[in-house]
Formats: sequence, C-alpha cells, structure tokens
Amino acid sequence: MKLNSIEANAHYDMAHGKPEILEKDNDGSYLYRFNIEPEMGIPYGGEKEVQIGWKCYEVRTFNKPTKSNLKKVIIRSVLDETAEFDLVNSYNKHILGVVVDKNAVAAYKEYLQFTEDLDGLLVNTLSN
Repeated sequence: MKLNSIEANAHYDMAHGKPEILEKDNDGSYLYRFNIEPEMGIPYGGEKEVQIGWKCYEVRTFNKPTKSNLKKVIIRSVLDETAEFDLVNSYNKHILGVVVDKNAVAAYKEYLQFTEDLDGLLVNTLSN
C-alpha cells in the first residue's frame, strides 16, 4: 500500500486545468487531492501522445480539512475498518504466538509506512 501507487480516481480535462490540492465544493464539503499528474493520451484524430488533462486521487470530507480528518478519510478510502482491524489482529496474534503468520508482520509494517507517508504528505501540502 504505497501512497504514490494509489490509482487515480479523478480526471480533469485541459479546460478545467490542474486541480487544486484542497478545494471547497459548493455543497460545503472539501475535496483533497494528491498524486496530481499530467494525463497523457492521443486525442481523437491525432497521431501523437500529448497531455489531455490531469489525473489524481481525490477524497471528500464534510468535516474541517485538518490533518487528522483528512488522514482518516484517506485511510478509509483505501482500507475499511474491518480490514484494518484484521491487519492489526493478525499482527498481534503473530507477535503473541497465538497464530504464526510471518506475512502479518510485513503487511502491518507496510500499513504503518503508509500512515507515515500520509503524515508527511499532509504536513507538506496543508502547510503550503
């Protein structure tokens, strides 16, 4: 679960332009975007690949867009509570010797690294 490998779930054309990292929507919610990258393609009738827009991963929150709130929304968008609970339980069972599962340690480390990377991303983008 690498932060930069989360697939884009939002696409914007060139007319819209590069999307903002944090944007207040008309319904009072906030959109938070990361992994914003140019989207390349061959336009209809074209022969050469060019930038056709932007792609990113986008989450929505109706709460104030603090680091804590956005972290929770992003984590829940890629991992639901049940999956997170299973991840932690599998790790604890392995560490305590209840059920030997060496993969549980690697999966939990990957999750913890994901949360660290997310902290770094939010600190960097919310302070700018």
